[in-house]
Amino acid sequence: MGRHKLFYQDAKVVRDHLNAVIEIASAIHKKESSLIELLCYIDQKRFYVRYGFKSLTGFCRFGLRFSKTQTQRIVTQVRRYEPRVNIMDEDYLLEPETNLGS
Repeated sequence: MGRHKLFYQDAKVVRDHLNAVIEIASAIHKKESSLIELLCYIDQKRFYVRYGFKSLTGFCRFGLRFSKTQTQRIVTQVRRYEPRVNIMDEDYLLEPETNLGS
């Protein structure tokens, strides 16, 4: 039994393709997290009503043209979204005693 044909390919070609995929996936994750953040704000203010949608699900499904599966996943993430505190924020660093809850 021999080796898989992948072992006979140039290592640089394989590494370059894998690195390209990793960069694209990283960019997609960053864009998706910013999309979730914006949709959370839109959902809180119900901006989609102005375009004639009754819910965030309808807006994602028909306004943004996501599939049913994508819409369900995105709406679930939006509902679970919790904003994070940036610990490097200047206001947070200037007054630490007020941020500790005391």
